[in-house]
Amino acid sequence: PAYIIILFRTMASQGLLAIPPKTTKSVDLVPPITRFIGNNYDDQPSKYTSALSEFQTLREATVVKTPDKHDTGLDLICRYYDQLCAIESKLPIAEDKINLRFTWYDAFQKGSLFSDKKSALVSAVYERCCVLFNIGSLQSQIAKFQNFESDEGLKNAIKFFQGAAGSFQLLQELVFAHLKAPPSADLSAESTTALKSLMLAQAQESFCVKASKDLKDPVIARIAMQASDLYADAYNTMLVGSVKNQWEKGWLSIVTAKQAYFHAVAQHRLGLVAKANKNFGEAVARLKKATELLQESERKGEGTFKPYELTSNLKKDFESTQKDNNFIYNDRIPDFATLEPPGKAVLAKPIQFTSPAANFSDLFGALMPLAVNQAKAVYTGKKDSIVSLELDKLRDATQILNAMLADRNLPAAIEETSGQGLPDSIREKAESVQTSGGVASIDQKIGNLPDMVTNNKEILAEAQRVLEEEEREDGSLKDRFKDKWTRQPSKSLNESIRKELEKFRTILDNATRADETIKTKFNTHRNYIALLSKPVAEIEGMLPKAGTSSGSFKGCKSVQVLRGLMEQVTQLKEAREVLEKRLNDPVADIVPKFMEALKLGDLDSEVISDAHLILSYGGLQQEVASSLESQKALVTSIDAAHQQFMTETNGQFTSPREEELKKLAAAYDTFTELQNNVTEGTKFYENLTQLLSRLQDKVKDFVFARNTEKDDLLKDLQRNIAAQPSSAPTSVPQYHGSKPHPHHVHSTPSPLTDEQPNKPPARPPPMAQSNSPRPQLQGANLPPPQHSGAPPPPQQPYYSGALHPPQQPYYGGAPPPGPYPGYGAPAPYGYNQPPPPQGGYNVPPPHPQYYPGAPPPPGYPGYPQPGYPPYGYPPGQPYQPPSQR
Repeated sequence: PAYIIILFRTMASQGLLAIPPKTTKSVDLVPPITRFIGNNYDDQPSKYTSALSEFQTLREATVVKTPDKHDTGLDLICRYYDQLCAIESKLPIAEDKINLRFTWYDAFQKGSLFSDKKSALVSAVYERCCVLFNIGSLQSQIAKFQNFESDEGLKNAIKFFQGAAGSFQLLQELVFAHLKAPPSADLSAESTTALKSLMLAQAQESFCVKASKDLKDPVIARIAMQASDLYADAYNTMLVGSVKNQWEKGWLSIVTAKQAYFHAVAQHRLGLVAKANKNFGEAVARLKKATELLQESERKGEGTFKPYELTSNLKKDFESTQKDNNFIYNDRIPDFATLEPPGKAVLAKPIQFTSPAANFSDLFGALMPLAVNQAKAVYTGKKDSIVSLELDKLRDATQILNAMLADRNLPAAIEETSGQGLPDSIREKAESVQTSGGVASIDQKIGNLPDMVTNNKEILAEAQRVLEEEEREDGSLKDRFKDKWTRQPSKSLNESIRKELEKFRTILDNATRADETIKTKFNTHRNYIALLSKPVAEIEGMLPKAGTSSGSFKGCKSVQVLRGLMEQVTQLKEAREVLEKRLNDPVADIVPKFMEALKLGDLDSEVISDAHLILSYGGLQQEVASSLESQKALVTSIDAAHQQFMTETNGQFTSPREEELKKLAAAYDTFTELQNNVTEGTKFYENLTQLLSRLQDKVKDFVFARNTEKDDLLKDLQRNIAAQPSSAPTSVPQYHGSKPHPHHVHSTPSPLTDEQPNKPPARPPPMAQSNSPRPQLQGANLPPPQHSGAPPPPQQPYYSGALHPPQQPYYGGAPPPGPYPGYGAPAPYGYNQPPPPQGGYNVPPPHPQYYPGAPPPPGYPGYPQPGYPPYGYPPGQPYQPPSQR
């Protein structure tokens, strides 16, 4: 009937299990990621402010808070998981990169007041694993709370249970592949295997519920038998020693009960099939077995599992079938073990978890993967090296050419043959120096270099100091806490940073030596650079006058040859200027090639970079080599022509004026070289300052993360220390006797051992009665003792027959008796005596000297002695407990 099917589904939904989620703490993602982008990418971090804010909000809404048990909540947490996967290649979370520590609590073991079952790792993979666990948890919760009365609800339950199985299957693979060991028990292979099996069993159960509506008995039997087997697998995996005790109360009972229950469902359906086929003996055997299995499921469920409405149908079917067979058919009932076992229909399978979703949008899509960024950095380094090498070749060759010409006073020598005014080449050099700012300009730039060096050294030293200070503190805490200080030592974690610091220190030392070379060269030519900085007329006035032979060799053949060669020198220098510009021009972007290789899983930055550089700079390198060869031929020709010039002039052209012109030409070449050197040096130090600032930020991030980790670890150590049991009680002094007074023993009971069985102590024997009358038990109002003003005589220590008999130990919740001199000791409460009145008896206190050197005996541990007021209480007044004073 339909109402039975509906009730069947409702009861089924109540017996399903949902996985509890893991919980976590809030983590401020924005500052460390912002600094990492600024330190490792060319993009400005402010470009990603909105993306970082949304990323932070996404984490808070999906894992810090509990998402909605609905498709929208699942979509949101899956989006956070996809985003974690997307940034893994761009923003790596690790100790030496983005130091973000994620703390997660075990889903099943909640810990206690002083200890938490938590794990904390600086790992994006760990965060992904925990988020994936919660995805599986949320899928199981959504499945459990579906409407099992509708086909749509059953379909959704099946889908989400299978999805949860797929999530836990992927989780097991992730933990095995990326984490050396599971950080917590709920992420272990045993736990994820059990959870996957449980989800598949519940998915198969949902299939069975749905099949009971419109499928025939043989099919239902096979589906139910598969559900029984899956619950058996789940039960076995949940009993593995490492996870056996993690499950919530009643889970194991429900799982083992369902294993028997669905076997009963299968046998019941097969019994109905046998009855329909007139095989009443087999039908009775199967229905009887189903009845036994149903009883077994109720017994194993221990009240946590209630069989579905199928119970009443089974009883009725079994009784009617057995009756028909006994009175009508008399079919032989076979042994159940000889019957063919039920078949199985495998319907529930894990649905593979796919990431990213089809509609996923990466918040950091503009960032290239870090591997590509690093490959680009390698390529850029190689490109800059090639360009720098080729430029150096050209500039060195030009300097050699200029030095050779200056040594031969060319082209000034052939210009001076006219003997009129300042040579045109010197005039042009002077104008160039003056346009560039003259000697004052280069003097100022060289003077700025030491300040830039000092600034960079201070940044480097501060980063070194902070790093070493943190390392020393970590070592000190390790020495203090020994093996309890379990985190990885700073010395091993900061090794890469220390290498970077050392590398930059070497770079700074080399740069400082280069600065000294520049300064020395400048001082050597300073005077003549200063002379070139003056007006042309002043330069002419400071040069020696031309000799009498000047201008007499104007018609020499060698002069014409040298002038032609000087034209070639000018053309060579102009061609080199164009070549230098082409070397500095940008070339085709290599990033698409890196991205394609990364997608194919074959990113070899060296091979790709070399091939791209050959394509981009191979032709330019050949042009540089050709220019150098042209210079060699040109120098040879200039040497030959100059020798001819000296022969034709018989060396008479050499004069003090010519020597000064040589020095001016050399000063100009030095000025040009120093201009380039100082400009490059200034740019170098500015770039180095940025790099060192990034390194300093990296050190600060590292130290901040380590300090945060240190604080958390110290808190854990404090909690563990507070949770440790207190030390054992101190030993009783010898003067208390071989057996200490029972109320002097420490209130904390010692642990039971084999020598100390856990059984209540025996009652004490009744005390001997004294001839003295007993104190009144109800409303006693005894007069206080009369004092004569003299001190009371000293009491003797207790011996047999002394005034103060020893106190009896306290048993059974009754107060110990309080003896008073002159009266018989009252019997302990429980020996046919009424309890003492509230507030105690109105009796005077005993003498303080119970026995020499000992304080008065206590009553209840930590409370005043009942039966008489505490020591020091005013005699004659009714005693009141502290709470009533």
